[in-house]
Amino acid sequence: MEKFLYWVRVDYAYLVNFSRILALGVTKADTFEDMRVMQEYLHWIINEEMGMQESYAAEHGITKHDLESAQMGPIKYAYTRHELASAYSGTMGELIAGIMACIVGYQIVCRKLLSSIETIDPENPYRDWFSMYSSDVDLDTHTKKVIDIFDRMASEGSANVRASMEEKFMTGVRYETMCWDAYFEMEEWISH
Repeated sequence: MEKFLYWVRVDYAYLVNFSRILALGVTKADTFEDMRVMQEYLHWIINEEMGMQESYAAEHGITKHDLESAQMGPIKYAYTRHELASAYSGTMGELIAGIMACIVGYQIVCRKLLSSIETIDPENPYRDWFSMYSSDVDLDTHTKKVIDIFDRMASEGSANVRASMEEKFMTGVRYETMCWDAYFEMEEWISH
């Protein structure tokens, strides 16, 4: 549970940055429909995903102030810098490519973890986490819509844009993978 609560704190800080990227996606969108997709996903992140983390924090005595002032470890922080750089400097497709590993990663991991069991034990302390990332219909809808924009941007983009999207996505995959170890090790900055 200590490692999970570490994740709650650092991922909450991460989702603040992720939300800013989605808001930037609203401004980079070429169509009103793409604006709506990014805005609706942003709304879900802030109200549902961050809401779940706020509930976990409250259940375990982590104050809202502590949650909002938590500091990400070095790897998580570097990951956000990659995502923000992709968002600010690139096209809408490159913005999505920079965050795609996060968009799909938790769902893939959660479904893989649950693939060998029929139901989640009602007493499992991670039940809400498993449910959200494995079977939340709204999350699946948002994910599909963002992937549709990504696919369209890739198909319409030049070879150089597609190569950049691939590079940004693969860098995100590397960071996302490294973050799982950072959570397990409860990575912190070296103090003086």
